[in-house]
Amino acid sequence: MIARITGTIVDIVEKGVVIETNNIGYLVFTPFPPAQLGDTVTLHAHMVIRDDAHELYGFVSVMEKALFSILIGVSGVGPKTALQMLALYALPELVRSIKDGDAKAISMVPGIGKKTAEKVVIDLKDKLDGFTAADNGVSGDLLEALLSLGYKEQAIRVAVSNVDATLPLTKQITVALQLLGKQ
Repeated sequence: MIARITGTIVDIVEKGVVIETNNIGYLVFTPFPPAQLGDTVTLHAHMVIRDDAHELYGFVSVMEKALFSILIGVSGVGPKTALQMLALYALPELVRSIKDGDAKAISMVPGIGKKTAEKVVIDLKDKLDGFTAADNGVSGDLLEALLSLGYKEQAIRVAVSNVDATLPLTKQITVALQLLGKQ
């Protein structure tokens, strides 16, 4: 199984990227483009093997990958649907919606109807303890600060995956700005 992939983004395609490593291009489905063409990235990978395809899904944080793995364990939620959920909602927001029993928010994801949304909430409501506290994603205050400076949310999500969430907010902003400057 492929657990992680590091390489250069050589193409951005619908719902993913092509990452070249050792002269081999891997199509990796992602919730959003993790960087720009020519950038070197490391993605945490989840491989799905079916009779008709081997598919690779990539995430900038371990927590996104972990939530993806939990989501596809729910009957009626496949990898493409789980990816849509992570594309539509930032990880803390998705976890909060599930924990709060907000099936209406989950049903906003393309491909998820009311019954499947309710099933996601029922099946996962008590299984997501620790996700928001350990999230390497974007805190609301950090996201708001960086958005107000004109950065795009996708770029912010990529940059802050490497920011220590235990730092004071001002230090998180400083580190995030340095990382955003390198993109």
